[in-house]
Amino acid sequence: MKPLKRLSLILLLFFFQSLYFSQSVKNFHIPDSLKNKNFEQLKKSYDKVFKIDNKKAELYANTILYKGKKEKSNDFIYDGYYKLAYAKGLNSENGHPFADSLLKITQYVNTKEYPAKAHIVKGILLNNEFKYKEALDHYILAQNLSKNKNPDQFFYLKKLMGILKTATDENKEALSLFLEYYQYEKKKMETDNKDVKSYIGSIFSLSNSYSKNKQYQQSKLYNKIGLTECKKYNDYTHHAYFIMSEGIAEYYLKNYPAAILNLKSIEKNLLENKNYANLSILYYYLGKINYETKKENNAVYYFIKSDSLSFASNDFIPITRDGYEILIDYYKKKGDNENQLKFIDKLFYADSIINNSKQYLSKEIYKKYDTPILLEKKEEVIHNLNTRNILLYWFLCIGFLVILLLIYMYRRRIKQYQQQADLLLEKSKVLIIPPTPENVVKEQNISLEEKAKNILPDSKLQDLKIKLEQFENNKEFLRKNITSDSLAKDLGTNRDYLSKSVNELKGKNFSQYLNELRINYIIEELKYNEKLRKYTISSIANDIGYNSSESFANAFKKITGTLPSYYIKSLQESAKKHNIDNQQTTI
Repeated sequence: MKPLKRLSLILLLFFFQSLYFSQSVKNFHIPDSLKNKNFEQLKKSYDKVFKIDNKKAELYANTILYKGKKEKSNDFIYDGYYKLAYAKGLNSENGHPFADSLLKITQYVNTKEYPAKAHIVKGILLNNEFKYKEALDHYILAQNLSKNKNPDQFFYLKKLMGILKTATDENKEALSLFLEYYQYEKKKMETDNKDVKSYIGSIFSLSNSYSKNKQYQQSKLYNKIGLTECKKYNDYTHHAYFIMSEGIAEYYLKNYPAAILNLKSIEKNLLENKNYANLSILYYYLGKINYETKKENNAVYYFIKSDSLSFASNDFIPITRDGYEILIDYYKKKGDNENQLKFIDKLFYADSIINNSKQYLSKEIYKKYDTPILLEKKEEVIHNLNTRNILLYWFLCIGFLVILLLIYMYRRRIKQYQQQADLLLEKSKVLIIPPTPENVVKEQNISLEEKAKNILPDSKLQDLKIKLEQFENNKEFLRKNITSDSLAKDLGTNRDYLSKSVNELKGKNFSQYLNELRINYIIEELKYNEKLRKYTISSIANDIGYNSSESFANAFKKITGTLPSYYIKSLQESAKKHNIDNQQTTI
């Protein structure tokens, strides 16, 4: 049985390799300049341009993959997929098909690097897309696979976890992880197994983390070390990032000219590499510098550029949030309501992303990352951790109960709307159609007429009464943008006389009067006009004089106790039931 099982696994692996290999380098042809290069030369070429010119990096990765398949070398096939996925991700392209292929073909492999490395690159791609939960899941799997087997991967994962900690503003915890990673890579540089790229990357991670912890002089110190090491080892992968970090540190230290010089010097590099996330941050800081030096128009220019890139992938970079507050205030002062509302909406959206992703990620890192590591430490720490877990579960239970309560209240409200809609359908004319002007006069003949005489001349009141009847009969209330001023002008009077007349004759203010006329009209129209029921709420609102579906829905709800959508639903269900009854009667 065992040989058969082993054979079936081999066949399954061969099937997946055939399936996924066929997807990888379609229509790719190795350039003449690379045809005679061996794998080691290709890897060195890739490392040289990686994070500097990602299009070239992708070309080398494709060549490695193509040659690996041709020579049936699994190691180079794996490496090609890994490098291709990573390069595409950095180039703001979809690297997931290649990462997924790598996951599939290495799932039964048990080497020093795989399948952990496949989970690492998948996690990196997800992290770049702000999909923190999924990224964390892959990092945890990789950590379990590399533990006690591959210290390079194990400490590299500390760096990746530190990046996730940074995303949740747990900057002190992140700094300790980056220090561990840096010390490991620095010590490795003294051995034959040194890795220049990873070593310089660890310096940048440390510089960035010190900046996040507001230790800007320390950040500058490691920027200086990093730039020196880039030159020493002729590796410029992180060169632009050190300069950007230096610019950010200078901004917080209020050395604005130096900050601008550093930030602008790498703008072209980020543009060429389509590094939109970092470019958005760069423009944000240029906006902040101009804002704090009282160059408001320049600041707005950069904040808008930052915004256009911040949502480039339908995601949001949290650090740029207060740029929206500045834009809102700017357009408020300008009296530009359209742009003011635009950036208010963007700020709401940004806050929703920050609240959802950051809160959830913080909980997930605590449960999935901290707990397994802390359990290996002293009993006292374990006890404290267990206490925290109990509190966390209590918070989760309370949160769950709150969600249940909100769902119950929501469903109850929907039920109330539907009941009110059904009632409106049965008694619409009686419930909400206001008395006609004639009935108002008859029922309140003495009180209203006598009261009116004290306020308005009788002839003036009677004249306005006739004109209002014509206004109603001609359905002029369906016109858009009717105000008491505009109607008063149409009726040959002034706003004060009109308001008083409506008050006395109708027993309500002008706004209530206009809304009831429109709502009563549309209730009857919807009841008898089947075609109208198929219109959108926005179209119906527009037809009866409202500027937006929201204002129409609010007026409808205030008068009827339900929403137009529920009333339409009741009408449709009633019509359907009526048709069924007719069919049964015919049969």
